[in-house]
Amino acid sequence: MRSVTEPRDARSLDHETLEEMRRLAISRILAGETQREVARSLQVHSQTVWKWVQWYRSEGEGGLASTTATGRPPSLTARQQEQLRRTIIGKRPEQLTLGGALWTIPLVGDLVAKKFGVVLHGTTVARILHRLGLTPQKPKRRAFQRDEDEVRRWMTTDFPNIVRSSKRRQSVLVFVDEAAIQENGPVGTTWGTQGETPVVPVSESRRRINLISGVTPRGQLWFGCYGGTLDAELFVEYLRDLRRTIRKPLDVILDRHPAHVAASTRRWVQDPARKMRLHFLPAYSPDLNPDEHVWSYLKGMFRREPVREKEVLLEAVENTMFNIQDDRKLVRSFFQHPEVAYIRKALGWK
Repeated sequence: MRSVTEPRDARSLDHETLEEMRRLAISRILAGETQREVARSLQVHSQTVWKWVQWYRSEGEGGLASTTATGRPPSLTARQQEQLRRTIIGKRPEQLTLGGALWTIPLVGDLVAKKFGVVLHGTTVARILHRLGLTPQKPKRRAFQRDEDEVRRWMTTDFPNIVRSSKRRQSVLVFVDEAAIQENGPVGTTWGTQGETPVVPVSESRRRINLISGVTPRGQLWFGCYGGTLDAELFVEYLRDLRRTIRKPLDVILDRHPAHVAASTRRWVQDPARKMRLHFLPAYSPDLNPDEHVWSYLKGMFRREPVREKEVLLEAVENTMFNIQDDRKLVRSFFQHPEVAYIRKALGWK
C-alpha cells in the first residue's frame, strides 16, 4: 500500500483536478512557500512543481491550463478510409487479386498496404473497420453465375411491366416454386444441462415429400404434394388445378426448372382458353421469389418440432401447409422480406 506522503504521478489525475492543483501550487509559492513544501503537501514530485513554475513564468496563467492531447495522427486519412469502405463493400478480395472470397482482417490489411502503402496491425485494422460502420457478418450464398445486370433489369423494368400488364388484364399474380421436406431433416437447438447433449427422438427414415406452391400478394396460397421428380406432366397438372381454382387470368412468375420450360408445358399454357402467361425469373435468383420464404418457414417449423414416432410425414407436411394457407396475414408477410422489396415497389405498396 502506498504511503500517504509518497509522491504520486500527477499524470494519473483528470485534467480539471490537475489544473486546479497547478493553480493552487503557484498561489502558495507566490504566498511564500517553497517548491519543496508545496510538492510535499500536494503529494507530487518536486520536479513536477518546478515544471509548473516554469510554465507560469513563461506563459502566465495560460500556461497552467489543461490541454487535450492530440494523440497519434490517424493511420489513414478520412478520404482514404472512405475509399477503403467503398472498396470492401463493392468488391470481393479475389477481384482485387488478394485471394479468397471473404474479407478478413489480414486481407483488409493487405488491401491497405497495396492501396495506400501503409502497414497496419490487425487491431488497428479492426478499429478502422468498426469506425466505418463495418462489422463481421455471415454472408448470404449467391451463385457466381448470376447476372446482376439481368437481376436489376428484372426488378426495375421487367417486373413493373408485368404488373402494368396484369392491371390491364385484371389478372392474378402468382409466384410459384418447388421444395422438399425430408423426414430426418436437421433439428433446431434446445436448452439442456451443460456437458450433456440433449436427445430428440426422430425417425431414421430417409423419406421425403416434394411440394409445389404458389403465393399471391393478397395472401393466397395453393400447394400440392407429389412423389418422385417434378416433370412437365405434374407441373401442368398443378397449373390445371390453379386454373380451376382461379377464374381470372393468371400471370405466373417462376424459375426456369426443366418442367417449367418444357415444350408440353408451353403448348398447354399457350392455349388462349387458359388465359395464362408464364414469366421467368433471372437465372440463379431464388431470393427474388417470395415463395422461397414459404419453404423457409415450413422447414423452420419442422426443425423446431421434428416428425414424431409413428407420425406420417405426408400428413404432417399437409397439415402444416394447410395451417399456413389459412393464415393470409402470414402469407402476405412473405412479401415483406427485404429481398423482394422490388415487388412492393412495383405494386405501389406503402
